[in-house]
Amino acid sequence: MLIPIVQGGLGYFTLVLDISSNVTEYNVLTAATAAGYNASTDVRPIVVNVASGVTVSGSTTHALRTGVLNAATSLTININGSVDGYTGATGTATVTGSVGGDAIYWETAGTSVVNVANGANLRSGGGGGGGGGQRGNRSTDGGKGYCLGDNNYGSYGSTGAQGGFGIAGSTGGSGSYGGGSVGCVIQVAGAGAAGGAAGFAIRENSNTITVNNSGTIAGTIG
Repeated sequence: MLIPIVQGGLGYFTLVLDISSNVTEYNVLTAATAAGYNASTDVRPIVVNVASGVTVSGSTTHALRTGVLNAATSLTININGSVDGYTGATGTATVTGSVGGDAIYWETAGTSVVNVANGANLRSGGGGGGGGGQRGNRSTDGGKGYCLGDNNYGSYGSTGAQGGFGIAGSTGGSGSYGGGSVGCVIQVAGAGAAGGAAGFAIRENSNTITVNNSGTIAGTIG
């Protein structure tokens, strides 16, 4: 959709991109290019509208990214639905949880505005839970100051919980010993791994963005 506007006495048509159904990993530059925009020469303002009830989500990367538009192109994103980053993966035993996904990844330097309407959501993905701690192993005390070579394995610690939107994952539980003698440790039971950090609601990448929020923002803007 093209809407005529006037800037400094010159007429331009605003390129309007409407997101009216659920979509995964939306790229503004890709959509604008498909609508006839040329980032090398085009200075038209771009407006992206996320409709009420619609979710823009991430699966393996950012839910919505701008791409590098022409520096003279202003970009306004109006969120009436939800833009949600993905939740980080939980770590396996002794492994830190993965970082959650960003909701919006900003790559363009033009005038930038994000409007979050009443009832709308802009939410980074929560971090993955940390893996459980290393299981312990102790042998049996055979007496006379020596340890027998048998193994008594304990259990790995429990995995930490994944974080909700904008929240880091929880640390995993500590591993345990299964028996044997205190003085005959073969493998030390370890502490649980850390949970992953949450993603960014908007990862600005040193760009300046005006954010007007009447809804819910979960996660860091920075």
